[in-house]
Amino acid sequence: MRTAEIREKYLSFFEGKGHLRLPSFSLIPENDPSLLFTSAGMAPLKPYFLGAKPIFGGKEWRRITTCQKCLRVGDIENVGRTARHNTFFEMLGNFSFGDYFKKEAILWAWEFLTDPKWLGLDPDRLWVTVFEDDDEAYAIWRDLVGVPEEKIGRFGEDENYWPGGAITHGPNGPSGPCSEIFYDRGPAFGTPDETGPNTGSGDRFVEIWNLVFTQYDRQGPIPGPGILKPLPQKNIDTGMGLYRVAAILQDVEDFYRTDTFYPIIERVALFSGKPYEGKASVSHRVIADHIRAVVAALADGVTFSNTGRGYVIRRLLRRALRHGYLLGLEEPFLHRLAPVVAELLGDFYPEMRENLPAVEKQIRLEEERFLETLEGGLKRLDTLLSGLRPGEVLPGAEAFRLYDTYGFPLDLTVEIAAERGFGVDTEGFKRAMEEQQERSRAAMAFEREIFKKSAQVLEELYAERGATEFLGYGTLEAEGTVLALLAGDQSLEEAGPGTEVQVVLDRTPFYAEGGGQIGDFGHLEWPSGRARVETTLKTERGIFLHRAKVEEGTLRVGERVRAVVDPARRDTERHHTATHLLHAALRAVLGPHVRQAGSLVAPDRLRFDFTHPEPLTQEELERIELLVNRWIQADFPVTWRYLPLEEAKREGAMALFGEKYGEVVRVVRVEGSPLPGLESKELCGGTHVRRTGEIGAFLIQKEEAVSAGVRRLEAVAGEWAVRFARGALNRMRALAERLSVGEANLEERLERLLQELKAKEKEVESLKARLVQAELKKEVAFSEKGGLRYGVLELSGVDMATLRQAADDLVQRGADVALVLSGGQAVLKLSPKAQERGLEAGALFRALAERAGGRG
Repeated sequence: MRTAEIREKYLSFFEGKGHLRLPSFSLIPENDPSLLFTSAGMAPLKPYFLGAKPIFGGKEWRRITTCQKCLRVGDIENVGRTARHNTFFEMLGNFSFGDYFKKEAILWAWEFLTDPKWLGLDPDRLWVTVFEDDDEAYAIWRDLVGVPEEKIGRFGEDENYWPGGAITHGPNGPSGPCSEIFYDRGPAFGTPDETGPNTGSGDRFVEIWNLVFTQYDRQGPIPGPGILKPLPQKNIDTGMGLYRVAAILQDVEDFYRTDTFYPIIERVALFSGKPYEGKASVSHRVIADHIRAVVAALADGVTFSNTGRGYVIRRLLRRALRHGYLLGLEEPFLHRLAPVVAELLGDFYPEMRENLPAVEKQIRLEEERFLETLEGGLKRLDTLLSGLRPGEVLPGAEAFRLYDTYGFPLDLTVEIAAERGFGVDTEGFKRAMEEQQERSRAAMAFEREIFKKSAQVLEELYAERGATEFLGYGTLEAEGTVLALLAGDQSLEEAGPGTEVQVVLDRTPFYAEGGGQIGDFGHLEWPSGRARVETTLKTERGIFLHRAKVEEGTLRVGERVRAVVDPARRDTERHHTATHLLHAALRAVLGPHVRQAGSLVAPDRLRFDFTHPEPLTQEELERIELLVNRWIQADFPVTWRYLPLEEAKREGAMALFGEKYGEVVRVVRVEGSPLPGLESKELCGGTHVRRTGEIGAFLIQKEEAVSAGVRRLEAVAGEWAVRFARGALNRMRALAERLSVGEANLEERLERLLQELKAKEKEVESLKARLVQAELKKEVAFSEKGGLRYGVLELSGVDMATLRQAADDLVQRGADVALVLSGGQAVLKLSPKAQERGLEAGALFRALAERAGGRG
């Protein structure tokens, strides 16, 4: 049975049991900063396990089923070496949020596994385990399912409780016993010490399904004996390993031989000329596993970097490249495997096919970068390991230098060292990394103000009054009451002239910095005074802080003030809406792989960072610019409304990866498009124009790289676009006047001048060469010492290339040691005879330089 068929059968089975089928969530967790990647089927559904209402499509669904793509790298050193470890895998799951519980979960799992209509596994080959104190689950397996007692194992919290060991070691929070289902593959897959699940060291008993019964709230000290209090809502969280089940149903030794892995391994064998030999072919297996993970992550919007998710993916790619190197693959090859991955998984995960061109480019560029340093790094590591005695470890500082100079991730160094029988001082590596980061932080000299003691005042204020009421979507002026005045870590009752304070109002038209848009500036007025607002910030609780300086009078807590935003905000709005149009245009021209990676929206400009593997061509820039201006010229309405987060996403609203959203979000949409099928709809709390025509015009100023796989555009809109265009025209006119030519003929005139300049430069070089030849024809006084001839020549006004040519000429004229000087430059050249005598040019040059008072 094909893997795709197993996947579809599972989802269809649980749909028939009243579950809503949801597509896989992204590998990039949304609203969960505790996770780098989605690592389990339940991870995206965590809020519903904690009590949030599971609303999907406007309806409450307490039964959900998914096939979730997951990524884990905790046991990366075991990948390729065992039949149990993957980085990228698919987890089939059925979930209940306070609906059904143990009985249904167990009976349905057994039905799906054993009924010939579904998987049809032999019941006699299935074993189960339960938590040692879970008599309820034990009875269901024995009495309702009919599993013999000798095939039901009881285990402690390390094996059959979730999270593992939580009762004794924590964490606090939702937890519960679990029941696991194992398949007996027979003695051929095992070892003599295997007598059932969780015994021995072989692969005979394969865990295929884990049923987690989340019924307790663990409380108490950590570590220490926890108190298990029953939860008001009991949940079901199950996970079935798709690839393990596929290996069983396809009757192959392990998942590397299944239909979603083996085609990749076959391609690796073809590229390398090294046949696949099962478990012994670790490199084939590592490459197949890692390229799947890299393609899946890149297709979901991750980009290679030195931090966070991007660094994890970079580590996987570099580890795969090193294993390719072991197979003799010394040229980029992983990008050629990306289409194979997309073909195998793209039917269920269409983003892999849609984003394939960009994924291939990113992988190719990353391969080329690392291969440039891989050989040198391997040689350096070999030298270091060769200098170690048995039992010694590679110093952490050396491991860090390999990372810093050659891009070797620590785990790659550890793996290579282990293959040679050596360890690595990982703690020393971490210290070296921390020292560099500390130096970097000091060098940046950038520190954002922390609210320190004033945080307590703000918390009390929030508890009493709630978040600041924002009025800025509809007006630039409003009246409000001063609730607090903060200066550094102190709370003030009043602030006199010259005092810099952060002013908290009950309501404000000032937009607080967020979503790339700068905080508003302007002023506060009251009958006896005025304060200039320099910027506006916002706490996590939604309290707005107006950073202000009192210019006249005294500002007091309780004062009624008139808050006036500077009219430049209208320019900011133009740039913000233009940023949305730019994002949509980039995806239309470059492809759906484009994701926002950062932005700045200000009154005088916008900056937009986005994922793309290579520089944009002039043609692409012009198409993007034209598309945005057509949107502007069409004068489409710009609307916004509030929707539940999940509903907004289903409608196709773009969300910024890494941005934290609430349950209800604001969706900004341009009601129209210059191209069929193209739409601008984003989750955004910023301020915008009412119609696209208000933007006026849009011009791209600059395109550049930010980091590997991330590009940056800078652009201007409205009056600032006019100013930019007028400035460019004025400069062109002034240049044309200086060259005494019409503006239409300026390019032609410049081209002619450049050609004339090149001709003059050639003429100068020719004259220099003739001068050198004349100097070389002069008689050179050679001296002899120790059977070697020494020749010295001094020239004037020549470059290094000419010096090298002159040194070569001296050697051809019989010098064994040739020294040619010009100004502060010198070249020393040795003949083969001098080299055979043991002379070394670098050492000799340094000795001469020291005598002359230089450094060499």
